Parts: sequence; C-alpha cells; structure tokens
Amino acid sequence: MLRGEELDLREGLVYDPYVKGYDSNFWQGDTANCLADTVRGAIKIGDTGAAGSMSSFSQYLYGDFEFSMLIDSLSPDSNDSIKYFGLRNAGDSNNRGAIFWDLSYDTDTTVTVDSAPSARPLAAVSYDEAGNMQRKYITWDTPWGGGGRTTRFRICCEVDGITFLVNDTVVATLGDRAGKSTYQINTSIPQAIRLSNRSLDTTDTSVTALKLLTVRHTRKLI
Repeated sequence: MLRGEELDLREGLVYDPYVKGYDSNFWQGDTANCLADTVRGAIKIGDTGAAGSMSSFSQYLYGDFEFSMLIDSLSPDSNDSIKYFGLRNAGDSNNRGAIFWDLSYDTDTTVTVDSAPSARPLAAVSYDEAGNMQRKYITWDTPWGGGGRTTRFRICCEVDGITFLVNDTVVATLGDRAGKSTYQINTSIPQAIRLSNRSLDTTDTSVTALKLLTVRHTRKLI
C-alpha cells in the first residue's frame, strides 16, 4: 500500500476555445479584453490597443503544458512591454515557482543567469521557490508569428528539470545546474495558468490569441 507522499496522481485537460469560447468558470480575466474570437476560434488576449490578462482558477504543479498561440506580429517588438504565457501567480510579486514564455521587450543585461541578451527576445523563464530567476533567450524564428499561423509553445516541468519546446523542438532547458547552487526547482508552490498581454500596441497585425490549451500529466492542486 502506498504512503501518502508516494502518491503522484496525474491528470490532463484540453481547453478548446472553438468549443468553449471564453469560459468564466475556468478563467479569471483581469480586464474585459479577454474575449472569444469566433472568427479564429480562439481567445483574444487583449485587443488592438487594449491590454488583457487572464489566469486559470485551477492551479498546477509539474506537468506538460502546451499553448497553441496566434502571435500578433512577425516577431516580438519594442512595443511589447509585457507579454507572456505559462505558469504564474499574478498575486506573487516575487514570482516564486513561476515558469513561462516571455515575449516582453527587454534590454536588461544585468541578470547574471541570462544567456546572451537580445533586444527582440523570446525568453524561457523560470523562478525557484525563493524567487531566484533563470532566463534563456531564444532566437526568434519568423514562421512562429504573424499571418494567422498557430505555433505550439510547450513547457515540460518535473523535479529534475524544465524543458521548453516550440513545435516539438527543444529550444531551452532550465533547472538545477552546476554553478547555480542557489536555484532549486519549485516542488511545492502550485501555479495558475496565466496569459498576459499588457502592451498597448497598435502596430500589431492582429490580436495575440490562445488557439488551444493542452495539459498533460499534471498534478492539479486546486
């Protein structure tokens, strides 16, 4: 018979906006600008010139999280002040345990755990339980954005490491590693699924949107 600490029950879900639209039983929107896009069968995260953010009511620990996204432009640009999606608790200013894709424009070169910084970034970002950050910049590939293309951004998180994939290709790994002894992968702080586009950007070709959310092998805590 298994003891309580040995139990590791996993589950999954598919959230399809084509079917569900914007379901307020699943999402808490920070603004009124997270709406069903019935033309594209997606959820708009904000709108042209309007910011938007939303978090899931449920929270998760570990798992495989895939965000099928429609990105609003051909690449992240200097108007994208805050744009990210992944696992993050909006109420925690220290971002403890957060793991997410970040498309925010950032020229900060002072973070010592960064890989080579870029002013037009896609970044894989992870915080440990104490709020220490790891961040790796990834070269943006033009086919990932614009033109109504759906791009699949995945985060696979387990106690032994975090893997970031785009269209099933590994682009970054984060977690415990030599020389970063102060960083420990989050094992105890559940995270909400969160998408945020706080950029008042009127130059984008279309609105950033969630086309499909697929969650596999996750521990759902709440």
